[in-house]
Amino acid sequence: MFFVSTYITNLLFLVTVYLSGFQHVQLKRPNPVANIQFVMMAFSLSMMILVALYNYDDPWLSDGFFLTAVGCLALMIRQHRLLPPMQPFE
Repeated sequence: MFFVSTYITNLLFLVTVYLSGFQHVQLKRPNPVANIQFVMMAFSLSMMILVALYNYDDPWLSDGFFLTAVGCLALMIRQHRLLPPMQPFE
């Protein structure tokens, strides 16, 4: 296994938060807390804190955090591709 820096992982989570927030604003749902964009924003922000606290020596843990960040970003990119450009979805 290889060690992935905290900066790289947190940058991926930050991009995930940005994409989720953009989608969250564009969707304009009646219940904004019960959708995947809000859950992904909260999860990514909490994971950024966990990565900053625990990602320092263990390469297995660093790879787990990195793969989680890549998975979250891939999910949000997939969701973003379904959203029409600059138009409210629905």
